[in-house]
Amino acid sequence: MACTTGTLAPTQRWPGRAFAVGVLWTLCAGYGAAQAVPAAPAQAASFGWSGPADAMAAAALGPLRGAAEVGIWQGGQASYGAARQRVPEAPAQALFEVGSISKVFTGLLLAQAVERGDMALDDTLGGLLHGAPALAPPLPAPVAAITLRQLVTHTSCLPRLPADFRRGSDAANPYLGYDRARLWQALADARLAQSPPCRGVYSNLGFAVLSELLAQRYGKPWAGLVHERITGPLGMHDTVQLLGDKAPRMATPHDGEAAVSVWEFDAFAGAGALRSTAADMLVFSRALLAGAQGPLGPAAQRLLTPLADHDGGQIGYAVMLRERDGLRTWLHGGGTGGFRSVWLLAPDRGEAVIALVANAQAAQQDVMAPLLAQRYPVPPGQPATDAAALAPYEGVYRASPAVALSLAMVDGQLQLRPTGGVFEPLQVLGPDAFTQPASGRQLRFERDKEGRPAVLHYTRFGARLMAQRVQEPVLGLAPPQSTEELAPYLGRYRLRGGSVLDVQATGGRLQVRLGSQPRFTVYPVPGQQDRFAYDAVRAELEFERYRSGEARAVVLHQKGHFRAPRLEP
Repeated sequence: MACTTGTLAPTQRWPGRAFAVGVLWTLCAGYGAAQAVPAAPAQAASFGWSGPADAMAAAALGPLRGAAEVGIWQGGQASYGAARQRVPEAPAQALFEVGSISKVFTGLLLAQAVERGDMALDDTLGGLLHGAPALAPPLPAPVAAITLRQLVTHTSCLPRLPADFRRGSDAANPYLGYDRARLWQALADARLAQSPPCRGVYSNLGFAVLSELLAQRYGKPWAGLVHERITGPLGMHDTVQLLGDKAPRMATPHDGEAAVSVWEFDAFAGAGALRSTAADMLVFSRALLAGAQGPLGPAAQRLLTPLADHDGGQIGYAVMLRERDGLRTWLHGGGTGGFRSVWLLAPDRGEAVIALVANAQAAQQDVMAPLLAQRYPVPPGQPATDAAALAPYEGVYRASPAVALSLAMVDGQLQLRPTGGVFEPLQVLGPDAFTQPASGRQLRFERDKEGRPAVLHYTRFGARLMAQRVQEPVLGLAPPQSTEELAPYLGRYRLRGGSVLDVQATGGRLQVRLGSQPRFTVYPVPGQQDRFAYDAVRAELEFERYRSGEARAVVLHQKGHFRAPRLEP
């Protein structure tokens, strides 16, 4: 994803990261979804909140193979755009997997339940599951204490996925085999690092549990509740979990140039199972924009109520909030093995955007960033070119184990590279203050007792993060490598336990996928031949070579050393 909060640990497959598009959107150039190459520098957009929709669809798809469709609600009217590349013409209003945007529907079901008085945000898992026949083992006390508020805001301390998720998992369709019995057992087996609440840790497991709690409360499956209480009343007939006779209208999913499988869900349905169209998503958006007086009633207003802090911003009932000077934008993104999606609401103007793309390598930032930059512009500064004055700022500043900001003098300018992104020039705004108008970023530094920049305060699109200076090498400074230089590393390597590291090259960089995780860019470690480092996670790869120069194995360094021999073609 370029940017992610995930793990590479070979004891876990991690397919869930694909549809768990987190709110590192505000930090990373790559908005949390898998990308084959680092995100390109920000450029002037050819579209805005008013469109044109075709230009937005073209930007969403980029040069990738597949289809993209966009819907815009602006000025009381809907407009639609589409883009196609190297695929047969898709039917009008094709269906796309919306991935984690499904969580918004789960959040709305909870908001409706709270409005009815059927459930309360402070209800705990222990209380809700007490005596439930579906759950035989007792819950550990910290798990039993988790509340619905914590589940819907990703503050429950539950991991992204259960510890046993990889058992029997099909990388092409990883969620299909995970049923309710396993979900309840995984909950009983969960061991939390601390008692909740936790700082926002995006959890597909948490939303699987929440959706099943709703299903248990009402005696109906999650998809049935979505139809009965949301899509049916709104006339959203193309928003479904199971395709049925709509299968011929499904856009073909892709991962780069390869066509891939659609994803099916069982117990994790409430975390990412829905398919929808641009038109249906605008119907949903309009119902939410109408607030308490609209067709969804007070639950629509409740859904868009801040409940907790999350990754530098806030979160309501699953919906992410960006706010600056009272100007609010609600948003969510999603992705599965072959799709990406972006959804934004601007309540003050009654506007909405939905972008759906049938390629897992689509960069969500290509839609999200220009729209948010128009909402939250930043002032220009002066060129950051005084090497002597700017040298103290160079280095790595880490906001979390998965999120870092690297600063370095590149081509005579102080430039910034967020996790998963590329170096882009900064401008001087004032003492210890910098700006990047094209991307919407602003930086302010605090100095330590010795007068050295030590703490970085980062803002973008209303989100705020603080990063501490760390002693780590600045990655990404080396120029892209040639095809000949990278060729010896390319191939597939099997770790003990069966997981495969697939190493490819794009744009002069190695791209590595572990199992069904997203592809990550790895960068040469300065001064260490055959060693590459991730910046999206704290891990490195060290290749072993034959005398001929070809790689024979790779060692993953991450909380230990895991050797993976190369698989012959």
